[in-house]
Amino acid sequence: MVDAGSVYLAVTGVLLFVALGAGLHVLRGIVREGRDLRRRRRAGEVETHAEDEEYDPGPPAGPEDDPGGATGPSDSNDPTATCPQCGADNESDFNYCRRCAAPLGPGA
Repeated sequence: MVDAGSVYLAVTGVLLFVALGAGLHVLRGIVREGRDLRRRRRAGEVETHAEDEEYDPGPPAGPEDDPGGATGPSDSNDPTATCPQCGADNESDFNYCRRCAAPLGPGA
């Protein structure tokens, strides 16, 4: 008669091999994609470092672009701190810039 422990070990072994095979397939795809990206960067088809729009939204809007106009919130109540190095807006309680990691506090 077949022991329950032997069935458990057999099923577990088969599942481990299936998981290993799937993992190797995914890993092989990641390596291929990395090699292709490196080849395309060397050929000049892809930029080395793409700008992230979340951290580099472009130049700040002028007063004419402010939808709130004169009745909008003033800059003194603005809970952001502008980085002296890159100009990124950061929350006022940040000690370092979220974009370039420059110190934001006094004496920076």
